[in-house]
Amino acid sequence: MNEQEAAAALQETDGLRQKCGDEHQIAALNDLEVMLEECVATPGSYLWFAGD
Repeated sequence: MNEQEAAAALQETDGLRQKCGDEHQIAALNDLEVMLEECVATPGSYLWFAGD
């Protein structure tokens, strides 16, 4: 995803946090937020996901 898509996804993290069931999910969401924020802050960047 590019920085505009990352910005849109970042707006969804508060709602996702409420649905986290345990500390591992919250930790993963925190990691994702950091990556999304870095992508948003870096023009021309992309955040790639691999796997399922």
